[in-house]
Amino acid sequence: MSCPPPTPNPCTPTCPPPAPAPPCRTKPIMRGLHMAQTKSVLIQAILLSFSAGALWYYFGALPRRAAYKDYYAKGEFEDWADEMARKGIFQSVPKGSSHDKKHDK
Repeated sequence: MSCPPPTPNPCTPTCPPPAPAPPCRTKPIMRGLHMAQTKSVLIQAILLSFSAGALWYYFGALPRRAAYKDYYAKGEFEDWADEMARKGIFQSVPKGSSHDKKHDK
């Protein structure tokens, strides 16, 4: 684009000034930046805690629950209690007496 010939008055520009160069980087959005970052961090924290809870439930609680269920299903508690009573481990049962002797009478 060419300019017209100069006018006799040097104070009045004849050509408009050139447009400024575009910025190299975009400007950050400062309005609401703190709230946007806070929301992002909260969403990440909620997702992380939910996934950690789900992993603990499936890999920690369910196997423990199954182990307790198996223990109580296969346990011979009466036999173990009679054996401990015969050995004198229980304070309330004298060493000479046994749970089996009471039921034999």
